[in-house]
Amino acid sequence: MRFLAAVRRFLVFPVILLTLLTMPKPVDTDTAAFTDQHVFVLIDALAAGQGVTTDGTYFYTSGAAAALKLTLLSKIDIATMTMTRRCINPLPQNCEKRGNNHIGGISYYDGKIYASVEGGDVCFACIVVFDPDTLEPTGEVYDLPNAEYDDGIPWLAVDPQTGYLYASKWSHAETVFVYDVNDGMRLVRSFRPGGIGELDRIQGGEFYNGTLYLSQDTTDSGKVKRILRLDAETDEVTVAAERDVNGSRIEAEGMTFLTRDGEPILYVLDYNKAVGVFLREYAIAGVR
Repeated sequence: MRFLAAVRRFLVFPVILLTLLTMPKPVDTDTAAFTDQHVFVLIDALAAGQGVTTDGTYFYTSGAAAALKLTLLSKIDIATMTMTRRCINPLPQNCEKRGNNHIGGISYYDGKIYASVEGGDVCFACIVVFDPDTLEPTGEVYDLPNAEYDDGIPWLAVDPQTGYLYASKWSHAETVFVYDVNDGMRLVRSFRPGGIGELDRIQGGEFYNGTLYLSQDTTDSGKVKRILRLDAETDEVTVAAERDVNGSRIEAEGMTFLTRDGEPILYVLDYNKAVGVFLREYAIAGVR
């Protein structure tokens, strides 16, 4: 096993080096200061290309490659940024049989990982729960109304203060749905977000101090990606930050937060399918 690990490191290192040398770094903006990045390539990139969440000790990531019939989950030690566990095709058999082939956004809450899952001729949007130690499914699968998620469920986020899970469909979502994870995923309420209005191309989200932040894969110039802020009390959506990713082939994916020296650090997955996945760190103005 040690020999195989050494061989793998030998093969991966030059790919990571080439990726770092050929990809331009993000540019600081008035609202988002780029501080660092971590690179995943090859199979690690497939396992980290969709969602990210954390329990404070580990990052958990999700990935999917429908053409290869692959879904993946991984566990990354934050202290060393090494992938300590990877699970290939972790979805329950009943999900795979009906065509579920995509794990999107994920969120850690109370010792479990909640994952947004979709795919198949009919969307079959659902929430699947995983054990963070093994990355195996716990057996909890919650099907959602396909009429409300007619183009999938790309993201979800659990509020650690209430146990409420927020989710919406992907394209031009006019409604956000709120479920109680501690009450059998009971629908608590639904609402139309105010402020900037409908949510479009949301790829991931996470709560920080009672506020929901969302990663949006905006297509403006191809370079500017927005972080939205949703106030869970007023349902108002505003722009929290704009990131200049300094490249037109980047797809913004999931996001999460860590606190370092008392300050929040935003982590966002940026996926360039030609070279790899970047887990990027930012200091965001106005996040407390």
